[in-house]
Amino acid sequence: MKIDKYLQTLWEEDVNKIPEGELHQALDIFRQNRTIYSQSVRRRSRVFTILKYAAIFMLPLLSAVLVWLFSASYYANDMQLAEYYVPKGCIDSLVLSDNTKVVVNSGTTIVYPHSFSSHAKERSVFVNGSCHFEVSKDTSQPFVVHLGNVKVRVLGTHFSVNSYSDEEQVVVTLEEGSVNVSDSFQNVTLSPNEQLIYSRTAGTMHKQMVDAMAYNSWVKGGLNFTQEPLEKILKSIERRYRVTISIAKNVDSKRCYTMNFKKGETIERIMNVLTFVSGDMTYTKDGDRIFISKR
Repeated sequence: MKIDKYLQTLWEEDVNKIPEGELHQALDIFRQNRTIYSQSVRRRSRVFTILKYAAIFMLPLLSAVLVWLFSASYYANDMQLAEYYVPKGCIDSLVLSDNTKVVVNSGTTIVYPHSFSSHAKERSVFVNGSCHFEVSKDTSQPFVVHLGNVKVRVLGTHFSVNSYSDEEQVVVTLEEGSVNVSDSFQNVTLSPNEQLIYSRTAGTMHKQMVDAMAYNSWVKGGLNFTQEPLEKILKSIERRYRVTISIAKNVDSKRCYTMNFKKGETIERIMNVLTFVSGDMTYTKDGDRIFISKR
């Protein structure tokens, strides 16, 4: 069944009651038929053709895109969406039609209108992954970043989001200005150098103070980890260096580490530092595959 027709059928049902298996079937069909562009943006028109882009996101974001597309706040039938994908091992940037600047991290997809509609109540974009935004101020149209069932609403500011579909947490980090982060039940306002962490499983939000510029050092090619669990650190390294990392069962993946790396560090250098800091780990590397074990 073609993805357009299949997703239209899903929309006509209650989105919240769609069996998970059917949604994954739609995602599989999409993956078999889409072409990924790493250096260019491909645009499509018509609403149900646009639904193809929703399938790149896991279940929460699929629902968010569907609701947004059919809401009264965005009703242009000839609306065009652009998809921009940055593969693992790369960091790229783009400028939206409102002059908002976006730095897109490794393994990230961002979906956004080719041109923001003057009829819309807000400027909406959808992210699966990690992005840094310098939002162009427009008091008449707030800028909204959709991260599954979490929304980040701003007027004009600098902030980053981290919302990979294979990670349990959504992280929003504010550098300048103010942002409001919300889901269906709660909302939290952030001030500069505050970070919000949202748990997908528990549905909870909590704030903490951070050095936002240091946390967002990835924008300039660095890597910064402040009391991050090993499992999250390894995922970041995998995306940045296009490697696959496995760990032995007796390695504590929840143990937290603090490390900072500048742009240009080799994967060998990073792994050497990580295993040295741990005090009890070693690693072997075979091509793009790395295995971490106890000493």
